[in-house]
Amino acid sequence: MKKMASAVFMTYAGLIAMSTHAATATGNFDVNITLTSKCEINGAAAPTGAVITNLDLTYTSFQTVDATATTNLNVRCTDGLSYSLGLDNTTVTDDALKLQYTLALSSTSGAGNGTDQPFTVTGTIAKNQAGTCTSAFCTNSAATNKQRTLTVTY
Repeated sequence: MKKMASAVFMTYAGLIAMSTHAATATGNFDVNITLTSKCEINGAAAPTGAVITNLDLTYTSFQTVDATATTNLNVRCTDGLSYSLGLDNTTVTDDALKLQYTLALSSTSGAGNGTDQPFTVTGTIAKNQAGTCTSAFCTNSAATNKQRTLTVTY
């Protein structure tokens, strides 16, 4: 028993002696991060990407009130990033139906906060236009200028 106690004591003493001779070294380093800011356009039908729901206008020749419709979209930008919105054209004459319409944005600028910020595009066909149609009902499916572009600049 005495031998066992002596062995335990020697082992413990050896550990203490080893820990008193242990040394450490430290060094510091920086973690550098590069963030590339970004804005995204997304519509109600698409969670991300640049898909915006179409703006559908309905008009009857010579109607006495303007025809108006809207489409909604969201802009999501890096927190603190200022941005502006612009349409490629705000007054267009559809080349298939020969109806002139205007487009307007609910706002043309914002500051990113990391979450979706809602915007509306409003389209208006002014009253008293004739249009061009060779049947009782026509669409502008053959129009070559019906696609519009919304740009976010940041």
